Amino acid sequence: MVTEAPPSERSPAFLEAASTADLVREAMDGGRELVRLEVELAREEMKAELKHVQRAAIGLGIALASLVLVLCLLSMALVLALGGTAIVAILMALVFVVVGGVGGFVGYGMLPKSPLERTRHRLETDVNQLKEHIA
Repeated sequence: MVTEAPPSERSPAFLEAASTADLVREAMDGGRELVRLEVELAREEMKAELKHVQRAAIGLGIALASLVLVLCLLSMALVLALGGTAIVAILMALVFVVVGGVGGFVGYGMLPKSPLERTRHRLETDVNQLKEHIA
């Protein structure tokens, strides 16, 4: 003798027999699960982005330290070659201020303008689908 399995909670037979409270509870549970999954995906994306930023920062730090040493040596050589006076040293410092300002401006322009772009797009898509489903 074959016995029938109880209908699953998502089957049409169960949904037709379910009360409104059961359906709302099921929808709320689904919403909670969706939020939990979205938070987990955002957390994973943030970890990946932070690893990339960390690696880039290490490389840029090494390059910056080397560049500072090279610029110090070159500027000392140039100051000594131009007579070794205070005026020449001040002019070299002004040149470095201008170069540093341009570098800072370029670096600021390269910062990410929209972090977690994929997560925000996914959330917008989920909200739009939810609106369409409810309507």
